[in-house]
Amino acid sequence: MLVPLTKALANGATPMKNRLVLAVATFVVLDLGTLAFSYTIARQAERDAIAINLAGRQRMLSQRITKSALLATSPKRNAAQRAASTAELIQADQTFRRTLSAFANGGQTIGGDGRPVQLQSVEGKAALLVGEVHGLLNQWPQVPSDEAELANFSQFMTDHNGEILDAMNQFTTELERQSIASVSRLRIAQTVAFILSLVNFSIILRGMYRARFAAETASFTDALTGLLNRGGLYRALESAIADRTANDVPLCVMMLDLNDFKAVNDSFGHAAGDATLREVARRLKGFCNQGWICGRLGGDEFAVICPGMAPDSVAETAQQLTNILSGIPGGALTISASVGWACAEVGQSADEVIAAADAKMYTVKNDHRKTRSYRDRQR
Repeated sequence: MLVPLTKALANGATPMKNRLVLAVATFVVLDLGTLAFSYTIARQAERDAIAINLAGRQRMLSQRITKSALLATSPKRNAAQRAASTAELIQADQTFRRTLSAFANGGQTIGGDGRPVQLQSVEGKAALLVGEVHGLLNQWPQVPSDEAELANFSQFMTDHNGEILDAMNQFTTELERQSIASVSRLRIAQTVAFILSLVNFSIILRGMYRARFAAETASFTDALTGLLNRGGLYRALESAIADRTANDVPLCVMMLDLNDFKAVNDSFGHAAGDATLREVARRLKGFCNQGWICGRLGGDEFAVICPGMAPDSVAETAQQLTNILSGIPGGALTISASVGWACAEVGQSADEVIAAADAKMYTVKNDHRKTRSYRDRQR
């Protein structure tokens, strides 16, 4: 438990927060991009539908031009009927040429509902087909008004009607193909943006989890030593006691208090005292193994939780820890530690185990004081 907590602190909360903010900003940008792709696809589909519809109308207009030209020059019809067909011919021809020019160069034409429609210039094979029809019609820049010329125009449209109709059919098919390809490219880009958005969303969730874990870690970590603080130790001990109860795993706790630590602070200042505490933490980290957990209860009191330690070996292990914590520099002084211990019984609470280890520690500490007093008197 201690290693992940220490690593989380080493990473730092500020860089994690910055990465999370960047991930959220990226998610917003990607989400807006996906939205923009949807809008672009809708607009593209709308424009393509209009263009394809007008291309289909061009086919009908080419037929109407040919039919109206024949009727306008038919000797079987009276003058009024021929005049009406001529007027229809001129209107169909103007609409056809205007729409063809809009396809070629981009511009306005008249839609099926009589309202202006803006077209974009076509490209590729579609542009070649438009140019082909333009080349044919350039022989007749407009519908002639002279009856003889009108008869020649009618013959021209009859001769080239199939060619123009075939070109317009190919033109409509090409516009449909280009529309499908264009929308497909936009769909692919939209899908990529959506996938990136999902990936980024998972990064956000992971970042939130890590930020929460870092905050929780900081709340259970002693800022000076990097060990668990009192709250973290109690939480770890309660978890170990629960495991002791559920799985009958032995559990011992060692408490330690530094001897004569007050003299370090009084003689050399709190900076020297802090250095001493950090050295104690360093030695405790090296001592803990096999899933043992160490922490600082407060002041110069520390604790080691030892899951799996048999009661008959705790005294020997406590003596090893005492040896490890001897000769700790404290300014110009050297200090040691008094180590007490207790083994958890089924049904005991964390407070009860800590109290038992604390009582043992003070017994050891009193023995240390008596021994030191005796040595002082001897000297």
